[in-house]
Amino acid sequence: MRQSLSEKRTALIAVGLSVLVAVIAIVDQTGSRSLFEHASGGYAAYGKHASEGALYGALYGVAVVNALLWLLVAGLARSHRLIAAGVGVLVVLLTASLGITLLAASEYGVHPYPPLWGLLALLPAVAGAIATGLLFRRR
Repeated sequence: MRQSLSEKRTALIAVGLSVLVAVIAIVDQTGSRSLFEHASGGYAAYGKHASEGALYGALYGVAVVNALLWLLVAGLARSHRLIAAGVGVLVVLLTASLGITLLAASEYGVHPYPPLWGLLALLPAVAGAIATGLLFRRR
């Protein structure tokens, strides 16, 4: 019982880290707009304009998808351990791929997302990998 709570708690940390990505994006978008300025500077050399909505929208989308997937794992962690472990593996792969996509995204030779954003998006996958490992360890 106690260990199932730690697995659920760890999955909820992944949810919190997903929400953190969205919160940081909101703060950046309403404040300094450093992400938009970074992308605009890169695209300007090619005569292109960055879309603020697309840049921040992708971050919000990643955060929401990550949070919903980790909520699913957290919900399954207590009563359906094997199912939660299997779903956890898939969710780790999905959330890690979303973070890697932000790290590797490139257009016109420009990386619209600085590495920090990709690393922030990878944090839920790290916490989720720990939660999934705990689910497999429990007998």
